[in-house]
Amino acid sequence: MGAIAVLALRDLVRRWRLMVALGVMVALTVLMVTLLDGYVRSIDVRFRSAQPRLVVQQESTVGEFAGSRIPASVADDLLAAGVTDAIPEVHAVTGTSGSDAVLITGVDPDRYTALDPYHLVSGRHLRNGEDGRTAIVGVALARRFDLGTGDTIRLRGRDFAVVGVFELGTYVDDAAVVPLADAQRLLGWNDDVSLFVIPVDGPYVAGDVLPGGLVVAQRGDVALVDEWGPLLAMLTASVRLLAAGAVAVMAIALWRLAWMHRVDFGLLRLVGFPRRAVVVFLGAQALVLVVVSTAVGALSAWLVGPYLARTTLAVTTGPVIDASVLGRSVGYGLAVLVVALCVPLIALSRRGVGALVQRDD
Repeated sequence: MGAIAVLALRDLVRRWRLMVALGVMVALTVLMVTLLDGYVRSIDVRFRSAQPRLVVQQESTVGEFAGSRIPASVADDLLAAGVTDAIPEVHAVTGTSGSDAVLITGVDPDRYTALDPYHLVSGRHLRNGEDGRTAIVGVALARRFDLGTGDTIRLRGRDFAVVGVFELGTYVDDAAVVPLADAQRLLGWNDDVSLFVIPVDGPYVAGDVLPGGLVVAQRGDVALVDEWGPLLAMLTASVRLLAAGAVAVMAIALWRLAWMHRVDFGLLRLVGFPRRAVVVFLGAQALVLVVVSTAVGALSAWLVGPYLARTTLAVTTGPVIDASVLGRSVGYGLAVLVVALCVPLIALSRRGVGALVQRDD
């Protein structure tokens, strides 16, 4: 069977123009499928990071992202209700346009690192009682404005010294994190906050509605993403349609290649070669074509993905090409290989030797 495989590969070289055309088609399909899947993945990664904590925020807002403002006295109400530890935070968006909009996160410098697994890329964390205004910025915001530790970021007309750059893996990577008091002064909120982070083992559960127009939500699961449901559904459907189209085109193309060799297959069977010789011949060609094309398409998506990032409403979105996305791309390639190979094999196996050796073109 090794000789049959060698003949198949030689035939690939002899028909290289046709094989390149088919390979480009498969590679482009895998590229688009991977990028679209990467966009869907980015929403899950950045906006669906539910944590084992709850937040109390203003109802009918995306308070953990922006829009919520509640009085500091809510902390006393939560304490009276049995909440043992309510940690205040400020979440807001500042800027004059979409191009300079920035997420502001005001936190308690002594406690915020215990709430989120911040990873410092450079510099240090925030400290209480510092002279001057300080901030740490997420990696996405740092790339967007070319910032680093030791630089200065301007927020609502005030300068903040960047003392660190962090990575969290969520939309907060687009934020400037500042001490809570600085955020309140910057926004002119006095003692008001956006939300309180509370434990899950307290008197409340996600979905509870509290007096004063407040609601309890799961921390990290930003409701804003629900509005993107139709877009995500369209992207998911597009991924599936592209994959189905690739399977159909490859099945037709391999069937045509097999039909061009039908006389050769018939002669092989006449001289005693088993049916698996046909399987080896077509399988070798399909395997080389699909594997190389899938690898090229997935690698291209991984290289192109970072250049497709765009900033909207202070958040940079772009395809996330991680192991799960690349794994699904490999799965799509295997589906193309299996289905596209089975179609010509089944079609040829249903024809007798006489039908194969008879030329009618």
